[in-house]
Amino acid sequence: MKCCGCGVKLQSIDKSLPGFIESSILSSLGEESYCSRCYNIIHYGKHFDPILSNKDYYNKIDIIKDTKSIILLIVDVLNIESSFIPNMDKHIGNNPVIICVNKIDILPKDVHLHNIEQYIRHLSSINNINLSSVVMMSSLKNKNIDLVLNKIEKLKSKISLSNKEVIDTYVLGCASTGKSTFINTVKKMYSQSKTMLTTSSQYQTTLDFIKVPYLDKEFLIDTPGFINYSSYGAYLSYESQEILSPKSYIKPRTYQLNSDQTIFLGGLARVDFFEGEKINVSFYVSNKLYLHRTKTLNATDCYSKNVKTLLMPPINDIELEKINNFKEEIYNISNSSDLFISGLGFIHITGINIKIKVYVAKDIKISLIDTII
Repeated sequence: MKCCGCGVKLQSIDKSLPGFIESSILSSLGEESYCSRCYNIIHYGKHFDPILSNKDYYNKIDIIKDTKSIILLIVDVLNIESSFIPNMDKHIGNNPVIICVNKIDILPKDVHLHNIEQYIRHLSSINNINLSSVVMMSSLKNKNIDLVLNKIEKLKSKISLSNKEVIDTYVLGCASTGKSTFINTVKKMYSQSKTMLTTSSQYQTTLDFIKVPYLDKEFLIDTPGFINYSSYGAYLSYESQEILSPKSYIKPRTYQLNSDQTIFLGGLARVDFFEGEKINVSFYVSNKLYLHRTKTLNATDCYSKNVKTLLMPPINDIELEKINNFKEEIYNISNSSDLFISGLGFIHITGINIKIKVYVAKDIKISLIDTII
């Protein structure tokens, strides 16, 4: 029997191992049982480190390539590139993929969803994904969830060899993109079950496959979250994740800058604007993330004195040690562009002959693209 919250196999022998539950509780609740870990996350807000390695993750999803299935890939709209699972195509075969761009409810109206879709299609081609369609949605606000399910059913009708054939739908995604929230929303819409999948801002609440019925003989299969180490979330604590993960509508913060000015995004990223005219920058990041402007001449000293206090995250020495090896990237910007920093969001940049230098932790993905605004 599996935990209804995370999918791990339940056991009553060893409290230190995943899936522990008191035998009396398991006997009483049966298939509606939560393991001790899920119970503590749901009721006490406790935080746990990820259990599955990415090698374990690939081993689990590798079975999909030998099935006839539909894949839902959940993508975080503020973390687009790092929401794509590296080498996913090798483990899902040629099964069709519906990409669900989640959390669109937090975007300001000046962001053009059509431009995001075009960017998603470009990334899908690079990642060898057999893309069926792209849907803009919000799991939390129940926006376009019906449209996603509609596309699943239409795709199944094309694939099925007979009316009796059942084709499963696997829900894949990196940690914290909103996979389990999506499935919980579907359960509320179509299922009588009172049990919900465990959700949290911490990474990897789902530990194994969870098969969730939502219509007659129809299932969604939740999967563990892949931890993408090109995104800041893989290195930060639950408390820092709470700062970086927007829960409500983003209010862009805009600056008119001169050359030789610097803006810090907490203590996680530094952007130096050392050439350019009429520089305008707007930050599409969590409202809780502190932005600090200073002269580039003073930036190094400012960071040394204020990291973990004014400039946070990081919030402690453990986090700082994980991200303290910074790299530098230089970009020349002549057109209106967006700079995505994985795990933070993006910066909209306009002006004339702009040259910037970006400092981030060495493994963090940075992408400069034509604007989606």
